[in-house]
Amino acid sequence: MAAIEFAKREYTLEEVLSRLNPLVSKWFRSSFKDLTPPQKMAVIPIMEGKNVLVSSPTGTGKTLTAFLSIISELMNLAEKGELEDKVYAVYVSPLRALNNDIYRNLKKPLNEIYALASKEGREVQEIRHQVRTGDTTQNERQKMLRKPPHILITTPESLAIILNAPKFRKALKEVRWVIVDEIHSLVENKRGSHLSLSLERLQEMVENRIIRIGLSATINPLVEVAKFLVGFEKGRPRSCLIIDTNFAKGKDLKVLSPTDDLIHTPSDEVNKRMYELISELIEKHRTTLIFTNTRSGTERVVFHLKSVLGTKMIGDDEIAAHHGSLSRWVRFEVEEKLKNGQLKAIV
Repeated sequence: MAAIEFAKREYTLEEVLSRLNPLVSKWFRSSFKDLTPPQKMAVIPIMEGKNVLVSSPTGTGKTLTAFLSIISELMNLAEKGELEDKVYAVYVSPLRALNNDIYRNLKKPLNEIYALASKEGREVQEIRHQVRTGDTTQNERQKMLRKPPHILITTPESLAIILNAPKFRKALKEVRWVIVDEIHSLVENKRGSHLSLSLERLQEMVENRIIRIGLSATINPLVEVAKFLVGFEKGRPRSCLIIDTNFAKGKDLKVLSPTDDLIHTPSDEVNKRMYELISELIEKHRTTLIFTNTRSGTERVVFHLKSVLGTKMIGDDEIAAHHGSLSRWVRFEVEEKLKNGQLKAIV
């Protein structure tokens, strides 16, 4: 295979399912009608051990594309009772909130696959997956040392720390896959440079060649991003297959102003009308995401919205703040409520 090339072949549903572990294949068939575009092109190359960069819009199943072949392979080992206490796959995301989301999104299919195995009267080893970030308590870290997760979910910074931890390094000696999610938000900054170094350090301590999988929304130039993902060896970029399934998604974009004259209207009046306008939008929609520039701005907006919406039958517990200064448990609770549709607005 050439160093960097674009994928051209799409695989059929039957071709992909026939390559997967039977339990995983049965679960997929019962959960989905068909493969998404990135799944049609990327699942089998990943199973074949190729480095893959997937560029596709949000909501097209990129994460499952990356994990499907990994879960299938781990399930093959689990059925034979050959899963060892070590890390097989590392998932890296720049966002702690996304890491928690991935943990939940993996838990559901794994539980459903094990339910299928139980129905068939089969005992299968448990595939463990855990999150390791700055939020992870000391107690949870000690548990991971004793029983490492088979799938480790982490951030670039936590990965660098783990690589320096003598005890945990042992669990990483035979890592087979690394998934880098939201790669577009890493490739252009210092966090990305730091991650590149960590990936090379990890490759240096692992005996086998690590399969690298990059996931991204629309980003260009894809060839340069692929080089960032796979790195260089002997002055040449490692091989990588680029899966480009980008297409235009419909958008409804509007610019709204609380007043016709922002210059001459008193600031108090502008603020009052702004919160009234935001409140109307919140009332019209199931869930509304509001972004501010600062953490103090987040708290201020939440306070004013609760004051305005409190008179409109929307309770204080339906509006929440989410930022890095909040405790891990508060953020986790807000994320859970958002995912379960219990919030009208999150700032």
